[in-house]
Amino acid sequence: MAKVKNPVLFSKHFGVDPALLDAADLIDPFLNVDTQLFIDPVLLEKSSNQRIRVDGIRTFRQHFQNFIRLLAISRSKGDAAWRAAEKLLDLHEPAENGLGYGGSGRSGSSRPDHIRDAMMSTAQEIVELGADDPEMISLMGFFEDEVGPDTISDFTTRVILHDLAKITQDFCEANGIPVSKDDRIEGVLLPRFVDSRSGTMKSTVLVPTDIVRDLPVATDWSDIEAAAFQNTQIRDRVNVFLGNIAKPTVADRKAALRRAAMDSAQSFDQFLATVKEHTSHYDKSLDALGYYKLKWLFGQDPSGLQVPASYALHTGPEELKKLVHDTLSMFKHHVENGNLWEELWVDGKPKKERAAQLIYYALADSFCIANNVDISPEANMGGGPIDFKFSSGYRARVLVEMKRSSGTVRHGYERQLEIYKDASRTQIGIFVVMDFGDVGKKLNQIKAIRNARISAGEDASDIVVIDATPKASASKRK
Repeated sequence: MAKVKNPVLFSKHFGVDPALLDAADLIDPFLNVDTQLFIDPVLLEKSSNQRIRVDGIRTFRQHFQNFIRLLAISRSKGDAAWRAAEKLLDLHEPAENGLGYGGSGRSGSSRPDHIRDAMMSTAQEIVELGADDPEMISLMGFFEDEVGPDTISDFTTRVILHDLAKITQDFCEANGIPVSKDDRIEGVLLPRFVDSRSGTMKSTVLVPTDIVRDLPVATDWSDIEAAAFQNTQIRDRVNVFLGNIAKPTVADRKAALRRAAMDSAQSFDQFLATVKEHTSHYDKSLDALGYYKLKWLFGQDPSGLQVPASYALHTGPEELKKLVHDTLSMFKHHVENGNLWEELWVDGKPKKERAAQLIYYALADSFCIANNVDISPEANMGGGPIDFKFSSGYRARVLVEMKRSSGTVRHGYERQLEIYKDASRTQIGIFVVMDFGDVGKKLNQIKAIRNARISAGEDASDIVVIDATPKASASKRK
């Protein structure tokens, strides 16, 4: 999950009703935290926003038509045409839209040159086949291992930034939000704010809700190939290429899809058309990652999420541990006895692990604010990213690792959490199992490990189990 720390919503900072953003079909972004959604260029022409559907897609196509023309006349890497095409494929991360894998601060960053070079070489191969659709660039994530959807989102944002800025200016002027000049974007006035980390003035742009998708886990190929496999001919060609491989890996399947799509210009055009037809935007009514619920929780009065308890944090880490357990008890109560479990399911299936983590964070944050406790989601302490680190002063630290019941529960408790504890120099860890009804023998296994450690006089992390299975409505419960 992203490093969500002290998040500030656009609506809250500028004093605008979030319902107005919702009515305009615009994302209410965090000003200081990236949301893990990305702009997919194949969604531009489907948008309900006229400026995006008409001007945005035209801008995008014209930009990459020029890119394709330059690649078509380039005779070798590094010649004049190649260098001109490089300038049109800007992979720097734009900080303005607050989307992507980044964490707190939303500062833009660049990517290694070899990623851009790989994308250009693949695009040139496609051009040499005879295909010339400028939206071919949106498919680079299918063909290149290091090209993720965040990369595609970033260069798309840069190309249509002026259109996004105009949408933002129109919304702000219609709703009384002050705007001013940003020297980087000519002819547009944008809402500006002081970044709490750098102390500098920054601008933000608003993004229509129907041109974004969730960022898939990098190793989860099923989400990426699903659209392409809607076409029987593409699926059959891929299966032929995989015919002699007993257990194809993600790399094998990716290579087979590349070969199938780049067999000819006709194959590629068919592939691109299929992906366009079957790609859909992030559905906020389903909210598979819990982002809209997270934003709603941060938009509420936090006093209702606090308990009338006091903690003598100066006495040591045990008091901090008590606070953390109270945050988990509140989360457990709302999931098991309220309706919060509904936010953890979509289409009869558990949502991704990140949904539970984000919602828990939003609830725990109110405790931390009230007690001057620092909570750092996905804090990397040398041994890898722990889900949450709570700290009060230098010595009092409590780590929380949250796992879905279908995941690597035993390894997470027995090994992973212990590595994190060693790296952060603390003996206090809490392991949370979100039980979606498929925990099986895993719970007994980690309880046995804990009991054995206690019997041996060793430190043993606590275990908290939260029943996240669907519940009957309150009126039907006995």
